[in-house]
Amino acid sequence: MYVSERLNEHHVLDAFDSGSGPLDQWLKNDARRAQGAGMAQVYVWREPDSQVVVGYFAITPANVAPDDLSRSVRGGYSSRIPGYLIARLAIARQLRGQGYGSELLLDALESAAAAANLGGGRLIVVDAIDDNAFAFYRHHGLTPIGGTRRLFVRIDRVSETIGSVLYGERPSHTETVVTGFRWAITAPPDHTLVLQLEPIAAARRAAKDSAVGLFSVAGFTPIVLPTDALDSARAGVTCRIDSPVHLTIVIRQEAGPAIDIPVPHDSPALTTAVKADGFVRTYATTDSIGASGLIDRAMMTRDMANGVVLGARVAVATAPSG
Repeated sequence: MYVSERLNEHHVLDAFDSGSGPLDQWLKNDARRAQGAGMAQVYVWREPDSQVVVGYFAITPANVAPDDLSRSVRGGYSSRIPGYLIARLAIARQLRGQGYGSELLLDALESAAAAANLGGGRLIVVDAIDDNAFAFYRHHGLTPIGGTRRLFVRIDRVSETIGSVLYGERPSHTETVVTGFRWAITAPPDHTLVLQLEPIAAARRAAKDSAVGLFSVAGFTPIVLPTDALDSARAGVTCRIDSPVHLTIVIRQEAGPAIDIPVPHDSPALTTAVKADGFVRTYATTDSIGASGLIDRAMMTRDMANGVVLGARVAVATAPSG
């Protein structure tokens, strides 16, 4: 297990060797300057008892040219499309061939998606440094742009790529349908997850184009008072733990793809509690999170009285074997 954290002055960079001279030299000579100047956010991997860096990635805001992108990918943009660039990504030689490169990519995707959910953005792009890197990104579901080595993934499809990396599922097995959402987490020991969806872009057979409709179909029940017990969601609704800072609520339908609602967060304690309990307490609401990003108790009480807060205890899914 490796610690993932932002680059700081304590990290030891001199011994890093990924086998790529340009990537190694950028980390050693330029990473701290780029981060200090606000040009990029650099995250590194290290062992828990060491400051020696064994992997890293850098992300930065980007405006993506719309050339060679379909209308659905552009999302109505005719000019440059806001997003994030994974500017660098490298793993140490000694960790190659063990799946750590895939996990590092997942870490980078999570970080970019979390930034986009706070600051906006539609695409994550990466410029493959060589043919091997290009094949690596293609293998994990990123799509080439034209005849270049630049690849992209839509931010609202990131959970599909995460599912592919961790679970071997093809992207067609799931479909992220939330066009805009926010979330908040209550304080310990409850660690209740509150999802605020606005609006739901309904999947192929969702009953209603609303949070209440979707979660009612999924087996969530109305919460009228804060003291109401949370029932179990119906079979087919699970919480997938993708990493210490990424959960996905998965709603599997009788027909068609599953609906994935990715929840990047910054609370490893939430994941620890969810693993220990075997379920996550989940509220679905339309207007209970304030401008600060925290739960507004008065708003939530009002929404409960209006019948637009639903809740369930959602069981944790286990990764498929093999």
